[in-house]
Amino acid sequence: MLIHLLAIFATLWQLVIADSNNCSNSVTISSQSDANNLANCDTVDGSVTIASSAGGTLTFNNVEEIKGSFTVEGVSGLTGLIMPDLDTIKGALTLDNLGSLTNLTMSALSDVASGITITGNSKLKTLSLANLEKVEGQLKLTGSFTSVSLPSLEEVQGETTTQGSKSMSCSALNTLQSQGVYRGSYSCVASGSNSSSLSPAAKAGIAVGVIVGVLLILFFLWYFLRGRRNRKNRNIPPMAWLSPSTVDSDEKQPSSHDNLTPLPSLKPPVPRKPVGPPAAQLDGRSIYEVPTTSTPVREYHELDAGPVLSSHQRPIHSEA
Repeated sequence: MLIHLLAIFATLWQLVIADSNNCSNSVTISSQSDANNLANCDTVDGSVTIASSAGGTLTFNNVEEIKGSFTVEGVSGLTGLIMPDLDTIKGALTLDNLGSLTNLTMSALSDVASGITITGNSKLKTLSLANLEKVEGQLKLTGSFTSVSLPSLEEVQGETTTQGSKSMSCSALNTLQSQGVYRGSYSCVASGSNSSSLSPAAKAGIAVGVIVGVLLILFFLWYFLRGRRNRKNRNIPPMAWLSPSTVDSDEKQPSSHDNLTPLPSLKPPVPRKPVGPPAAQLDGRSIYEVPTTSTPVREYHELDAGPVLSSHQRPIHSEA
């Protein structure tokens, strides 16, 4: 009898030691039985990693705190991850490239010290971390989400990136931005819809800036064309309109009468030399006889030009 009691005591002691080892060290979970070994651990002092060979749904009961990280990467057979009591992760939470994951339950999780990365899980459509309040690192949620719910979030100290399907709404996450929850950069994109994290005020500011820029370009274009047209009309060399003397030169523009070219002065005509024998000249003193011709005789009298100076006045005749 005593021997049986000792055997039972030894078995219980081994179980206690085993549980103590599971709770005080980092562990790797390959099956549900490994997860059950943590049922007596409120706190796991190390990190928890899910092995790539794990499959199906893994449930972790009674585990409230993990002082290391919780990592699940490339586990293609994992379809569900249920941790209803987990409240705090002192390291990072990483769920990456889980092609079969459709169910994620961490309803009590409130604080993650080193960031959350949930990416590349194509079949995970709904993500809800209802009690998450603080993330001391980055918050990266990208995938095919139709819904992302973080209703209790109060602070994210690192960069925040959210991307989902085109049916996902960013309105609730944008509201958190307006409340100053995100201390680092923030973006939310619904693939295929070009939805962004810009607030209505930012969008309005961009629109006003674009309109003002276009108006300024049009104004300078109009001013340039107007000045060019004026220079052409005035026949002013290019850039002359920028000179301060332009106004004075405009006031001193000569009239059309001033531009007339004066006619050259006329010179007296050169006298022409007579052709043939010199003509006979008459005066009051000399008498010349016209050579005889066959024409009828006609008498010619010298006109009285004044007082008679001599007695030589007589009819002029020619003999036939």
